[in-house]
Amino acid sequence: MKKMTCKEMGGVCEAEIKGETSDEMMKNGKDHVHNTDDDAHKQMAEKMKTVSDEEMAKWKTKFEADFVALPDA
Repeated sequence: MKKMTCKEMGGVCEAEIKGETSDEMMKNGKDHVHNTDDDAHKQMAEKMKTVSDEEMAKWKTKFEADFVALPDA
C-alpha cells in the first residue's frame, strides 16, 4: 500500500489517497475528486474533463514514476 495526498497527485487538498498499484491510486484519486463536494474539487473535476490525451499521458508517466518512488505506507 502506498499513499499520496490529493495535492501531490495534482489536486487541491491534503486528503490521503491510497493504493496498492498506480492504477488503483489513480482510480481512488479520481473518485476522491468527483465525490468531494466543494468548489475547488468541482472545478478540478471539470478541468479533468478537458485534459487532452497528450496531457493525460504526460501526467500519467510522471505519476507512475512518483508512485514507484513512494515508500510502502
